[in-house]
Amino acid sequence: MKIFTCYHKKYPICFSDVLVPIHVGKAISQVNLGFSGDDTNDNISKKNPYFCELTAFYWIWKNVKEDVVGLCHYRRYFNFKNDHTKINKIGDDFAKWSGNNLETIKPIFEQYDVVLPKKKASKKHPATLYDYYTKEHIQSDLDTVLDVIKEKYPDQYQMAYETLHNSTTGYYFNMLVAKKEEFDNYAKWLFDILFEVEKRIQKDIEIRDSYQKRVYGFLSERLMTVYIALHPELKIKEVPLLFIEEDKHKWYKYLFRYWRRKFFGLFTRRKNG
Repeated sequence: MKIFTCYHKKYPICFSDVLVPIHVGKAISQVNLGFSGDDTNDNISKKNPYFCELTAFYWIWKNVKEDVVGLCHYRRYFNFKNDHTKINKIGDDFAKWSGNNLETIKPIFEQYDVVLPKKKASKKHPATLYDYYTKEHIQSDLDTVLDVIKEKYPDQYQMAYETLHNSTTGYYFNMLVAKKEEFDNYAKWLFDILFEVEKRIQKDIEIRDSYQKRVYGFLSERLMTVYIALHPELKIKEVPLLFIEEDKHKWYKYLFRYWRRKFFGLFTRRKNG
């Protein structure tokens, strides 16, 4: 089992018997982070400005052979062991505390095929996945995705369209842990679509600002939700996403809300009991 953590700059590293750091976009990076990147063997490392963490995703698909594989970020991890969604730093006990170790994760895959962060809705733009995308990004890009699905996977088009236009929650951040077979199935489908979209819109992307150039990473966040909708046979486990909150004010605000919720939850249970 290997869960790769994406890094593009220097940041505290968390190691465990399953967590492995990977330098994304290493082929074009100006810094040496001191560990392996997504630029060896079969890779798309040079496309990192457009594909974001998907360059690591592709590399895992093509080059890693473990039974279970996954992807997380240097400031976002899966929380396999408790319900916290924020932590202020990565301490020596972080992996054990959050369950990012073989002891905690291995039993999960005796029952499930895929682990995903809990579905979330947009707080900024309460809307469907499609509407949210059009408010933040370029609508025609997502329309191109639907065109490609209609051409390549016509039997999947209706479900894809309905998921994007009706769902108000989704699986964001391109994070998952999965049995390698399921990881590969998703990656094959995802990149088949994205590489075709790339052929059609890349010239336009070249003249965009650096944020909107990250289009394939943004599109894939929506496509993950579509893929799960297309495969109800998959056994999915959702766990909290754990964010490393560096802002002290936001951290203390989170702690106050967390323990207040815990207190009133305990009070309510005792009252009802």
